[in-house]
Amino acid sequence: MNRKDFLRWLGIGGAGLAAGTGIAGITSGKKEDPLCRTGSSVPGQISSTPNPSIRLPGSIGGNSYGSMVHPPMFVDAAFLSRMELNATIPQAPPGSKFRSEVNIIEMPLTVAHNTVVDAWTFDGVVPGKVIRARLGQEMELLFRNHSNHPHSVHFHGTHDPGQDGWEPIAPGAERIYKITAGPIGFHPYHCHVPPLASHMSKGLYGGFIVDPPGGRPPALEFMLILAGWDLNETGRNDIYAWNGIAGYYDRFPIKVPVGKKVRLYIANMTEHDPVASFHLHSQTFDVYRTGTKLVPDEHTDVITLGQTERAIVEFTLTKRGRYMFHPHQTHMADRGAMGWIVAV
Repeated sequence: MNRKDFLRWLGIGGAGLAAGTGIAGITSGKKEDPLCRTGSSVPGQISSTPNPSIRLPGSIGGNSYGSMVHPPMFVDAAFLSRMELNATIPQAPPGSKFRSEVNIIEMPLTVAHNTVVDAWTFDGVVPGKVIRARLGQEMELLFRNHSNHPHSVHFHGTHDPGQDGWEPIAPGAERIYKITAGPIGFHPYHCHVPPLASHMSKGLYGGFIVDPPGGRPPALEFMLILAGWDLNETGRNDIYAWNGIAGYYDRFPIKVPVGKKVRLYIANMTEHDPVASFHLHSQTFDVYRTGTKLVPDEHTDVITLGQTERAIVEFTLTKRGRYMFHPHQTHMADRGAMGWIVAV
């Protein structure tokens, strides 16, 4: 990433300052509660009564279809790719072994229009980078804690219990985790230090892809991790996002060519909500639950996912057009988790 993009992601540079975020915006949930402008008589509570005057965090008025929360004004269609974020899926590295690293960085992030949070991150991004390996490949992961709180990294899947990542790593300390990749599929990783809900809801999660021998059939691949942002630390999510930025895929759809197979790695990493879902309009898809099998578990247009559950879905769009996707928990879609896939 370049310096300009990095400062904008922090919410302290260029358009971030113009939008009124900046360092002062970090305390917006403390000195000036953004949710007090929702029309509710209770501070911090979003009114459920339909009202055109309601302003959620991230709202700029003139709502687009399905979402009342907008992404930051400074982002564009290439923003996630330039920042080497979550949407970028790498290939597995060569060889039987590889080394990677993650760094805990606590920092402010702009997660919606005029909305800055005190995030806890892997390497300054939420979700953390996609880690990819082949079945049986050995990974050494260097974990560094550059924050003021104890943290760790725990991988779902099969591995030595001594490498499980539930032990807190002190501020300023580091550790090497050694994991043999498996089983095949899509597995989350996240901090596992109590209180777990706080550490995950602040942004400490990411995706780990394990490819089968020979890989999966060629496809256009995208990762979509759903999570919420609890802006006032009330134990309730106020806005929702695929890949960290609320409303991003509403403004900047995922574009795919007609007739090309699409593969989505989908995970539900929300805290404070017991269940979420993924629904695709105008198209059905094959579902590979967790991705641990190479034959579909079902064919449908909606999947339901509990917390940390994930699936790989595959489909081919045969006609040009806009295909909406969202959780079928309507409040999540309304508050930032509605998006589009455009076939061109």
